[in-house]
Amino acid sequence: MADIEYRCRVTATPAGTGPGRETALGAARTPSLLLATSWLRAQASLLVWRLEPHSPASAQLTAWRDDATRQWQVSGSLVAGEGVRFRVHHEEMTYELSAKRVIRVKQAPCTPTNEREGSDRSR
Repeated sequence: MADIEYRCRVTATPAGTGPGRETALGAARTPSLLLATSWLRAQASLLVWRLEPHSPASAQLTAWRDDATRQWQVSGSLVAGEGVRFRVHHEEMTYELSAKRVIRVKQAPCTPTNEREGSDRSR
């Protein structure tokens, strides 16, 4: 059996630094596509609230969050197993919202066998 979950993140990376210098601002593991996309939109709202309200980054985040076509594209990409990323630059930082679909394989439960083969316990 397999379970599908969605792993979502929001990160901040200082300008001019390479991978590995990012700071995680939030992360979530959700069991459904709806929860994953809702979490990403909520994080976009939180970033808008934290950044300068009339900055280009805030305008980009708000436009991305409120654009129904883009949100359908995000959902379609996640269902197809493709990761999604949305980046905005604000002053000396790059903020990234990302998500990916993960398929977890469940292992069958182990049941110990205490009985010997061929024994009859009905006696």
